[in-house]
Amino acid sequence: MDSGETAVSGDDAVFAALYPGLRRWAAVCGPSEVDPDDLVQEAVARTLRSHALSDLEDPAAYLRRAIVNLAANHRRGMARWRGAVARLSRAADVEATTPSYASDLADLLRLAPEARAVLWLVEVEDCTYAAAGAVLGITEEAARTRAARARQQLRLHLLKEEKEQ
Repeated sequence: MDSGETAVSGDDAVFAALYPGLRRWAAVCGPSEVDPDDLVQEAVARTLRSHALSDLEDPAAYLRRAIVNLAANHRRGMARWRGAVARLSRAADVEATTPSYASDLADLLRLAPEARAVLWLVEVEDCTYAAAGAVLGITEEAARTRAARARQQLRLHLLKEEKEQ
């Protein structure tokens, strides 16, 4: 077996070990319009174009960051798309609608992907704010601030929903 085959089999083992956590991460961070498997696949494919997973110092952190970046890119693209649809709808006097999906994470989906990512890391995976910040490429204080603001947003949404019922 040559070194190329060793890297491939090593990457397979790394991917198999990381996949369940990466998929959950993509479900939390990604937009509801994108299948989490698609985000994971795209992050891994882009990573493999330049690195072997087994060569990375911390492949889980690298791929998590790649997933957050892809989610943000998709969110920006969807915002442009929604803006275009809204303009076309106004021109045609047709109301634009955004699909909604039932999910266990429905309340978290009200938050921006970056805020969801911090809350997921801190609350679900029990990471410290420093570790969450390192994964997301922000400071510990920025992670604390995002988490606090995200919790406040969720409280406001839930209180508003409670009053409406």
